[in-house]
Amino acid sequence: MVAGRVDDGRMQRIPGWVAAAVITTIVFATTYLALQHIGRQAVNDAPAAAAAAQIQQIGSDPGLGPRLELTKDSGIFLMVIGEDNKAISTTVTLRGKVPTLPVGVLDTTRATGTDAVTWQPEPGLRMAIVTRQATGKVVVAGQSLTPFENTDKWTQLILTAGWLTSMLALAAAYAVTAFLTRHHKPNLSTSVGDREA
Repeated sequence: MVAGRVDDGRMQRIPGWVAAAVITTIVFATTYLALQHIGRQAVNDAPAAAAAAQIQQIGSDPGLGPRLELTKDSGIFLMVIGEDNKAISTTVTLRGKVPTLPVGVLDTTRATGTDAVTWQPEPGLRMAIVTRQATGKVVVAGQSLTPFENTDKWTQLILTAGWLTSMLALAAAYAVTAFLTRHHKPNLSTSVGDREA
């Protein structure tokens, strides 16, 4: 009879520990999603500023400076696309040729005035680009996503380690509580039995 009461008490405590584990998991997952979203949006800031600056200079600097190869280490790059969807000027090339942007991105920019997407000109090469419409042209500014993705991996590892540590701490706390309860209850039951006798 006493053993049954001990088991019932233990079963009643389990939902509390499960709830704590679920809440901890939600907190860590939400933190990661928030940091990822903030970090990804921040990658667009520099290209957006570069595009805005270039719009003010359209017509004054058709060359846009020397052309660099588009790589995972690419810094900020600029392109000006004409009404025929061909580059009027660019600061980058891809394997020695002027890269081609998806027509859908250009159409969206002309329809809405702006766009911000992840562009993958070739497998393994991902760019954060911001586009702006300007006098019939589309100004494109972007940079490699590799630095952000590397930081994101570290964030994921750190938060995963924190989550695992939290789960181990909860499991240890539950085990200690169960151990103390199991060794404390018999004494109470004995005293109750003595009083009943």
